[in-house]
Amino acid sequence: MKESTQKSLDILSWGINSELAAYVFYKRAAEKVDKDKYIEAFEKLAGEEKDHYWTLEAEYDSLVRSEKWNTYSDLMRKTGLPEMPEEMSETHRKRIEILDTITEIDKILEIALELEQEAYNYYSSQIDKVDDPVAGEMLDYLSKFELGHVNLIKKWIKELL
Repeated sequence: MKESTQKSLDILSWGINSELAAYVFYKRAAEKVDKDKYIEAFEKLAGEEKDHYWTLEAEYDSLVRSEKWNTYSDLMRKTGLPEMPEEMSETHRKRIEILDTITEIDKILEIALELEQEAYNYYSSQIDKVDDPVAGEMLDYLSKFELGHVNLIKKWIKELL
């Protein structure tokens, strides 16, 4: 396997774990809040993280099989994404443990912001580290999407002040 392919697999592995942890976080956060606005928003964010998870899983599988990236448009044509189990990596377990002990929306949003900022920082920092332009486009897309989540959560925090 080429070194560049292994680097891409490492990036994808981090992303897969991050998206899975974000999915679990938002599903649990939706169960903890009592305002419909936040319940619906957390469910929507969970769905987006789930989509990202499956996108990265498909990319990982493609790289292992052919050492080529799928284009994002090819992946989005896939229908009927299966449900995924609520598993997560150890690196994100602490956030979930904290979430399980709090009910205040401002504290939940602070953790959500941390989660999204971490994902944005990681994806954007990896764009120039991949040789394949399709990989760069995928990471750019994901970083912009995560930045959208960062900005949304910052807006909610500001509304609470």
